[in-house]
Amino acid sequence: MTLSTASNPPLLSTTELEALQWLVVEKWQRNRHKTGAPHAGPFASFFRGQGMEIHDSRPYQAGDDIRHLDWRATARSGRAVSKVFLDERGRNLFLVVDRHPGMFFGTRKELKATCAARCAAILAFSALAARERVAGAVIGDGVQYFPPAGAVGGVLPLLHAAAAPAPASAEAQASSLPAVLPSLAQRIEAGADLCLISDFHNLEDSHAPLLQILTQGCATHALLIRDPGEETLEDTGTLRLYSPYSSATPTVDTGNRHLRECFHAAMANRNQALKKLLARCGVTLATVDNHRDTLAQLEAAHAGH
Repeated sequence: MTLSTASNPPLLSTTELEALQWLVVEKWQRNRHKTGAPHAGPFASFFRGQGMEIHDSRPYQAGDDIRHLDWRATARSGRAVSKVFLDERGRNLFLVVDRHPGMFFGTRKELKATCAARCAAILAFSALAARERVAGAVIGDGVQYFPPAGAVGGVLPLLHAAAAPAPASAEAQASSLPAVLPSLAQRIEAGADLCLISDFHNLEDSHAPLLQILTQGCATHALLIRDPGEETLEDTGTLRLYSPYSSATPTVDTGNRHLRECFHAAMANRNQALKKLLARCGVTLATVDNHRDTLAQLEAAHAGH
């Protein structure tokens, strides 16, 4: 557990995490009674697992059950092919929470990093309620990996790391999401569900091969954390900007209409490029705004899949 002082509190307190847990469990129990399914929760499985209904097929991987070989597809292709089944009993969830300096930005309700930590907590508690194991990684001053756990006590270290106090300085920041992608591919179990929680500001087209490697072994989902101040530049007069990546403090005249229009167009183009990149790599994308109800947005995103 991360210790903090009153002047630098965690992004989510223990009380807030407990409240989130009770909220998720309450919704899970309500949905279970409504559907009659023993493991139906607020977020039914996105993932492909080892149920009884055939969902897809893929090349045979070491460790696959030989009873799940698709003999017809194997005969046609000349290569061993395994059946992939819809998950009926749960899944393994791997959460990646990005805490790069740009995530510590917020113009409305909270920082993007706080919203990311809340997303991780909601997804983790929902997975545990459905008797699934949760593992993860937190990217910040280095990378912290957390082994799979099937109980709240085992998952709390991951959630505390995701909700740790904001760093005093970005100078020690050495890790980024793209840099971590290769090691993720080695650590995540085949067939697991991977959820990347970030603003993806560091993700470029050049990282497509790394993303494609991830999607070959697991279902990969992206939660794009946004702040309204990054979508539209409002007219608030002259602003002095501070960047965690530079000592420069430039000023910007937000009263300049042409500047605001260029900013809006640039951000729209960036978002469109990110959507195309993730879609090309087989990563599903959902957007979570840090000034709106997080749980409601996650429920709506899941309903759309």
